[in-house]
Amino acid sequence: MALSMRAGERLSIRGTAKFGLLTGLCAIFIDAAIAHGLFWENDPYWTYWITKSFLIATVFIIGTAFLGIGLVQGFLITAVHTAILEIYYEWLAPIGLPQEPQWLDDNHLWVTGVPVHYLAILIGYLMALWIWRRADPVREGGSARSADSAGARATPAALAVSALVATAVILVLSGVITHAILLGEFPGITYFVQHLLIGFVFLYLWSAYVGAGERGWIVGALMLSLVWTTYGIYLGPVGLPEKVQYLTHHQHWSRVFPGDFLAALIGLFIAIRLLPSLSARVPAAALSLLALALLAPDSAVAKPRGLHAGAAASGQAHRVLGPNPVDFRSTQPANGSISIKVVEGGNRWSHVQARDAIELAAEFTASDGRYRIVVDRAMPRHPLGAYTTWNGVALNHEMHGETGIGTSKLPLMMPEISLYGWGKVWRNGQLVAAMTPVHAMVSTGGSMPGVMLEVDTEEKTLRDVAGGYLTVYWPTVEGLRMPRETLRNVQILGWVGLIGLALLFFLLARNAERRRA
Repeated sequence: MALSMRAGERLSIRGTAKFGLLTGLCAIFIDAAIAHGLFWENDPYWTYWITKSFLIATVFIIGTAFLGIGLVQGFLITAVHTAILEIYYEWLAPIGLPQEPQWLDDNHLWVTGVPVHYLAILIGYLMALWIWRRADPVREGGSARSADSAGARATPAALAVSALVATAVILVLSGVITHAILLGEFPGITYFVQHLLIGFVFLYLWSAYVGAGERGWIVGALMLSLVWTTYGIYLGPVGLPEKVQYLTHHQHWSRVFPGDFLAALIGLFIAIRLLPSLSARVPAAALSLLALALLAPDSAVAKPRGLHAGAAASGQAHRVLGPNPVDFRSTQPANGSISIKVVEGGNRWSHVQARDAIELAAEFTASDGRYRIVVDRAMPRHPLGAYTTWNGVALNHEMHGETGIGTSKLPLMMPEISLYGWGKVWRNGQLVAAMTPVHAMVSTGGSMPGVMLEVDTEEKTLRDVAGGYLTVYWPTVEGLRMPRETLRNVQILGWVGLIGLALLFFLLARNAERRRA
């Protein structure tokens, strides 16, 4: 598959602006849907999305202005953009809520960040190039015509009606396939209203600029299901108007996406009456997708939704005394145990979506009495907004040191489990705090392996407790349980999605370019 090294097609001033903006829109969508929605399963918040959209548009408008458009140009400009993006987030800006900034760690920035960001933005460029070729923009006239779409030959009213009917048909199928069969629950009236609005606009634009001829309907079904899934991950709860409930990433990718893709395939097939030569392939693809979705395990049905982890420690421990709650040169012996169970519901910055769960129970005896600490409520935000708490639970995230998260009096740490919650404290059987901030970390490596429990170490307001705080450290971790298999499967699925979409749009864009040549 040798790439042509011929000079790229030069666009007019308006064409360059339109193509740069189209690339920015397509690229940020793939970044949200696959890179963050599937591969990393997090939401860097709107400051990230807005800034990155402008960065993509800037780089690709400048690159297109000098190099034109084409496959080789896309690979080169994407490489430049990726380098600028990683440098920007390494030295110039953190991510997250404005009041809770977080600097990306090396894994998210350089190890997985470079290839994932490159592939996501490249897919966006190739998608834009393919759409541009199919729409065949007139170079100097500033208008566009569609080579094969019914939308180009229909009146605006007819296209609006057909897009609305097609969306309604797909939604009915989605209700049956995705929600009745795969999820087994009604998502609420609001859910279908929201998806009707999104689906109609998408299908109208797709019909007008891309068309349903040749492979257009198949790619359109894929994109519509991705749009709906991405909307659900970040913005669209189920259960409205009675209640608000966000589905897990597992449910979105093993149930909603394949179910909606199947519904969109059948719905568009019915709506546009494809050629008989294609009709035999639709049932086979539909049955395959349905079988895969039904076979996908859904552990969320039997227990709280999210990534489950846990650990414990017991025996001899160290309790810190003195003005510095993390000064382990000033300790006294303690003896007891701690048990931790957590559920990470997804790294999303929107606190409406926070569904982390914590079960922590600790008991120990020190020189001044017997202590019992119970935490059963996650802390979505730091009480003073000083730094992020990851909605209560974080798995394998950097903190302390120079991260701006936690305290700089501890070295840089990357615990397997970290939690922030609200807890109760008993001393010698008497309740001394009914709702106090608790932080705990479980580490098997680094400079401080073990389980560390910190209670009210910032405000130091625990009454009848020396120093007004509690810091206890068990040096040995017992029974660590991490969702490694789930995380590994998500990573594999993320790579498959990125590489598969890149190959799909590369082939589509190359074929479109050859036809024009």
